[in-house]
Amino acid sequence: MKSNRTDNPYPIVTIEDFIPNESLVRAASESYDFVDNWVKYGGENSKQIQWCNTLGRENIPTAALIVMDYIASNFDPNKVFGLTDNAFPDFSFYGGGMMVTPNKKNEGGYLGMHVDASHHGINNNWKREYSAILCISEEYDSSFDLKVHNGKSHGSVPYKFNQLNVFKCSKDSWHGLPEITKGMDRKTLGVIYWSIDKKGNQINAKFNDNLEFN
Repeated sequence: MKSNRTDNPYPIVTIEDFIPNESLVRAASESYDFVDNWVKYGGENSKQIQWCNTLGRENIPTAALIVMDYIASNFDPNKVFGLTDNAFPDFSFYGGGMMVTPNKKNEGGYLGMHVDASHHGINNNWKREYSAILCISEEYDSSFDLKVHNGKSHGSVPYKFNQLNVFKCSKDSWHGLPEITKGMDRKTLGVIYWSIDKKGNQINAKFNDNLEFN
């Protein structure tokens, strides 16, 4: 596995070929066709973004669930980032799960620049520390790349099949997806890592239309 790290505009690690069995990643991608409990994400700040996030895991197809369990069991952000967050994964995959921007009908899906909610929606003293996103579409277009911004400087995280993209979450970790320009579906699997927060100063998710996709 080849890994890279940048701290601009905030700490981000990418790891190529993260899942040893690529056939399993393809099976996870194909399993999206059998999910019927998609919900829209992002409100008026997004278009065609769909999310399958279940607390009970029971609605996640087996192949996708195996892949997410592998990520949660084998990626340790505390070691990779060298920080002392004592972060741990939530195997219910709250805040993560399956996400897709369906664009085979050229509907122009996108997700506006935003920061995620700072805390777990069920365990209120769990603070969001890291988002780990696995790219599982073999098709690629540059519009699949994740755009990142800290309010002052910006960058781009490339989308690549079987690559794990992980970023440190904070009030300044703005990220979003530009409009997909070709008739392809952008699929990802997400695992969120949390820490115990005794203070519990919660911040809701919010969008910022003033941050451009550069």
